[in-house]
Amino acid sequence: MNADREYLAAGLALGTLAEAEMIEALDLEAADPDFAEEVQSFCETLGLLAGSDDAVAPSAETEAAILNIPRLHQQAAPERTAPEHAAEPVAPTAAGASAPVTSAGPGPGPEKTRRPTTMLFALAASTLLLLSAVLAGALINQQHDTTQIQESLTVAEAERERTQRLLSASDLAFTEAEATGGGRVTLAYSVSEQMLHLTPHDMPELPADQTMQLWLIDEEGPHSAGLMTGTSTELLTDLAMDEDMIFGVTVEPAGGSEEPTSDPVVLADL
Repeated sequence: MNADREYLAAGLALGTLAEAEMIEALDLEAADPDFAEEVQSFCETLGLLAGSDDAVAPSAETEAAILNIPRLHQQAAPERTAPEHAAEPVAPTAAGASAPVTSAGPGPGPEKTRRPTTMLFALAASTLLLLSAVLAGALINQQHDTTQIQESLTVAEAERERTQRLLSASDLAFTEAEATGGGRVTLAYSVSEQMLHLTPHDMPELPADQTMQLWLIDEEGPHSAGLMTGTSTELLTDLAMDEDMIFGVTVEPAGGSEEPTSDPVVLADL
């Protein structure tokens, strides 16, 4: 497609053509399937950019077509423009002198002076749409990152407050217990706050189909207190803790069990 046709296709998609150019472009769209396909390509690209929250890049063919419009138009311009310093024919006068012969033909029409301005406006509009899409995508990503940071800070602050409650408890107590398979655990707990902080040390690594489950054991039997990884600390809250309970750890199938299915690997009096 030559420069004029690409210009008309882009201008028709953007709605920036002058009246005469619009009529020409609509006639081409109706009669020429290739031209109609080019217009549709521009329209689809602009529709994606205007309707999406994310930055959407046009196809390589569309981008190349838009960016090549000024260069191709400049190459075609000398073929349509008469030389600026063409010699003017002269005709004899009654006194033997010569006078320039003025052409009776029409001068350059308004269409030729409008077209470069309209083309540049179309190109500028396309560029603005691309920039708007990129900036919108960047803003959304920044807002998403900010939201994640705020959520992380909220979780960290809540964890700090719970830890502070435990450390400030009047009945805060500590104990340590060895694990039968190697390793040990350190416990900090408060019955009044119903909280328990567990720190594992060198606990054995379990296969993927097993997990360590925590239990609080009283006269009625064991009550599940959740699962532990064996590698990271755990802060348990809202526990049904009473004095003289026993803390225990068993190895259970992945996901845990309703009641212990193996002997405890850790036992500690609370």
